[in-house]
Amino acid sequence: MSRIKRQCLLLFDHVSECMAPVIPIVLAGGIFTMLVLLLTAISVLSATTETILSAIATAPFYFIPVLVACSSARHFETDPLTAMISVCVMLLPDFTSLMESGEKVTFVGIPVVPATYAYSVIPIILLIYCMSHIVRWLKRLIRESLQPYLLAACSILITSLLGILVIEPAVSLISSALAEALNSMQMKVPVLAWGIFAALTFLLVSTGMHWIFMTLAITQIGLTGVDYGIMVAMFISNMSFGGCDLGVFLRTKQKEKKTLAISAMVTALIPGITEPSIFGVCFKEKTPMIGNILGCMAAGIVQGILTVHCYIFTFPSIPSILMFYSADEPGNLAKAVIVGIVAFVASFLVTVFVYRDREEIPI
Repeated sequence: MSRIKRQCLLLFDHVSECMAPVIPIVLAGGIFTMLVLLLTAISVLSATTETILSAIATAPFYFIPVLVACSSARHFETDPLTAMISVCVMLLPDFTSLMESGEKVTFVGIPVVPATYAYSVIPIILLIYCMSHIVRWLKRLIRESLQPYLLAACSILITSLLGILVIEPAVSLISSALAEALNSMQMKVPVLAWGIFAALTFLLVSTGMHWIFMTLAITQIGLTGVDYGIMVAMFISNMSFGGCDLGVFLRTKQKEKKTLAISAMVTALIPGITEPSIFGVCFKEKTPMIGNILGCMAAGIVQGILTVHCYIFTFPSIPSILMFYSADEPGNLAKAVIVGIVAFVASFLVTVFVYRDREEIPI
């Protein structure tokens, strides 16, 4: 394996490990958002009740930098409290107002590039990784007897300034460029863009690379209230795995494979967990991978034709279908249902056609 490939896989592992403890909190925010959406639609909430519930739903997204800072500090084996306070600096109302004022901002003469710090994920992981090395360097530099007084202060100062002056602006520019590129592809060549992206979801999910795009989707939903297609492609992927599993269930004559396939299908479609489908069915049986890739591509093409958006972050599945609903775009939910059905049916048909039952070879 080449050095670049190893480094890329290591990067994806770091992102995945740092995000794993945070995802249940973010999912809770998605559940509360759907709850507010439902209760508002049936007019059972007073204005103040809706505001309070909306605050509860928004908090996990707005403060996700603090949550990521804590989980990243644990992953990189550095102090979580120092990491969290270094990030909280960027979320203070006065600091946020300064960044959004449009004024020229400098720090001791150094220009400060305005950036949005709420909802950030990737910049925070990178910042805390750097902080872990900064703390080790400071421990060698500061005498042990003085560390209780100076270590935290120096760590917070250096880490906060590094985030404000360098990391957050740089990564925000890159993230914005990637988001703009995806949006531009959606506008100019949506069929090609989402057809290819959806077809690649198998590779992305199985290697952990999907976290890069998932974090981008979280950031976009937090900042603009809408994701232009990443979560739709993930929904397509889950529905496609369900179709592959059903195809294997109907075609195989082996009881063990039938049991695995049907349980994997239910797990993919209801809670939106696809690992049993990926590693227990597709990787093991090989041919269902073809059904997944072609089914996702077909649904991605339909996604590009219809233009489907996502408004709430949660794990895409049948019960969480309201993640695609918006009062401003009421037809979007029906479009999402269509691409989900296309993904399921196309993957099922291809899998039924290409699948060949293999007898287990005893060891």
